[in-house]
Amino acid sequence: MSIEIIQIALLLTILGMAIVMDIRWRRIPNWLTGPAILLGIGMQTFMNHLDGFLFSLEGMAIGLGLLLILYVLGWIGAGDVKLYAAVGSFLGPFQTISAAFLIAFAGGLMAILVLGFHQGWKRTGGWLWSLFQTLFLSRSMKALAPANNVPTLPYAVAICVGTIGSYWWSPLG
Repeated sequence: MSIEIIQIALLLTILGMAIVMDIRWRRIPNWLTGPAILLGIGMQTFMNHLDGFLFSLEGMAIGLGLLLILYVLGWIGAGDVKLYAAVGSFLGPFQTISAAFLIAFAGGLMAILVLGFHQGWKRTGGWLWSLFQTLFLSRSMKALAPANNVPTLPYAVAICVGTIGSYWWSPLG
């Protein structure tokens, strides 16, 4: 078995554990994300020496930076941010960016489905139209604030789906 297969298996195991914890407790603990980041950096360094170390740090920084924006907006939790930093340490910079597009798509689809089942499809459609109007017609950011009565999402699911998808679709390289 090659080291790349082992690396993918470890990443999928980490993501699987994160999904279970996020669904069950809506938390992704530091004891999972911290060692996962170190494991990603360590494996890349072992495989590619200094280039692998830098490759992994770049991926981690990009993963952290991309989801940190969503955390600041109040859309996701800190565990999701640290989980994607760990994913980035395994994937490197370009695949981390590619996965981000797929994660955003999967997360958006999950959000629409959860809202549709939770608040009704007509109300969800009205909210989406209002969001579109606010963002694109008035160019205001006020619609981005999360409502208090909205159910939470286990965003680790979207992170996993986007990460797996990035192995088959990567427009950046």
